[in-house]
Amino acid sequence: MDPATVAIFERLKVFLEFSQADADRLVALQPAMAKHGPSITTEFYKRLGEVPETAKFIKGRVEELRVTHLAWLRSLVGGVYDESYLASRWKIGLTHVRIGLDPYWVEAVMSFIRTAGVEAIIAELRDSATAGRHASSFLKVCDLDMLIINLSYAEDRLDRLASFTGIKRSLFETIIRIPKK
Repeated sequence: MDPATVAIFERLKVFLEFSQADADRLVALQPAMAKHGPSITTEFYKRLGEVPETAKFIKGRVEELRVTHLAWLRSLVGGVYDESYLASRWKIGLTHVRIGLDPYWVEAVMSFIRTAGVEAIIAELRDSATAGRHASSFLKVCDLDMLIINLSYAEDRLDRLASFTGIKRSLFETIIRIPKK
């Protein structure tokens, strides 16, 4: 991974106050995710299949994608959130860019994942204070994933513009930062 991207990832973790305690709570959620992950994944693909804009991306591939999605859900609670984790999320973002999925769909489905994940946590951890702490950690990791995926979209778009136009990427970055009056 590009060192600048790794630095951004580390700054985002600090900003979100994503700590070792969060990682430990996420690991503790592995049984809940193992139990609820398959139904979350089934509902996830059911919803995607109901929307023509997203259904076209999964047609004929749902079973294969379910395996990938379950692995992704397990990695959310895997306990390791390092450079390899960043690289895997970056790859997810670029895969979505490559297939032409608009980023707002990624955000919408992440909202579904957040909600379904919190519901699973509440179902498994009856103590509200414990469930709240674990849900907070789950939301942080989902947000971290979303931030990385969004960053990969933005970076890819800038790279494409620079390549297509022949204009240096740094000029695009400068233009983007000029305050709009």
